[in-house]
Amino acid sequence: MKYGFGLPGVTDGDTLCAFANKADQLGVNSLWGPDHIVLPQAGTNKYPYSETGEFTRAMDAPFLDIFTLLGYVASHTKNIRIGTTVVILPYRNPILQAKMFASLDVLTNGRVICGVGVGWLQKEFEVMGASYENRGPVSDEWLNIFKILWTDQNPAFNGRFYKFDGIFFSPRPVQRPTIPIWVGGHSRRAIRRAVKYGDGWHPTRMTPEYVAGMLPYLRSQAEQAGRDPIELTVSLKRTLHFTDLDIPEGPTTRSGASLVATTNQVIEDVEKCAELGIDQLSFDFRTGDPAKCDLMMEHFMTEVATAV
Repeated sequence: MKYGFGLPGVTDGDTLCAFANKADQLGVNSLWGPDHIVLPQAGTNKYPYSETGEFTRAMDAPFLDIFTLLGYVASHTKNIRIGTTVVILPYRNPILQAKMFASLDVLTNGRVICGVGVGWLQKEFEVMGASYENRGPVSDEWLNIFKILWTDQNPAFNGRFYKFDGIFFSPRPVQRPTIPIWVGGHSRRAIRRAVKYGDGWHPTRMTPEYVAGMLPYLRSQAEQAGRDPIELTVSLKRTLHFTDLDIPEGPTTRSGASLVATTNQVIEDVEKCAELGIDQLSFDFRTGDPAKCDLMMEHFMTEVATAV
């Protein structure tokens, strides 16, 4: 089992880098950043991963640009992988995004994980001038373009939404054959997308039982596509909070799949996840205090990871 943690939702660079360095020293496998550019003043009741449909952070919460954030943090670490959880594919030009990911991979000597999603927040699509209705097929084309640009000497593409030819794309990623692509989402469509274009399935805020219930479908789809299911990483992201540490929960909305439990219960949960076939667990936190996030991450790695 491998473990990842979301970067605290703060804008202070020293604090973020201190957290990242601590994660690196503790042997955490990966650090993750979210992708939101704007949030609606009116709020939302459409968030698919909370019981009420409310977003898990305040609408005026500061979100740093994901590529700037990961580039900054990566420059202050040595070994830990960095990933997007998840970059919303339709928001940005596909060649530009492929360039951003490739540049990060080169500068970090191959430490990038490209976590992707189709998006859910319609207002954000409108502001970015992206098609909400076509977000699925656009995302598929963008993933196809990424892989072409990252692997082909003479890249070209002629699709429904984008086309190009006659270009050089350089530098290409350090990782071969490509940067790992982990597809977010909890639906069967997300699984099919992961099998066709990706290297992993990265559901968010689902229970381990839900993920386990979808694994036979993932395996059958992989086998139909001529892929070994073992090639596909299964990575579950949830919120973590230890109830036996003196850390109050923050005001954010709790998902029904949140792991809010004692240390022993968290150990049991992680062991169950491993038995169910989950390869990686990633966590964010129920507190906005970076010092408390740091404390919980250290507690997990010293008390939970060593016991599993």
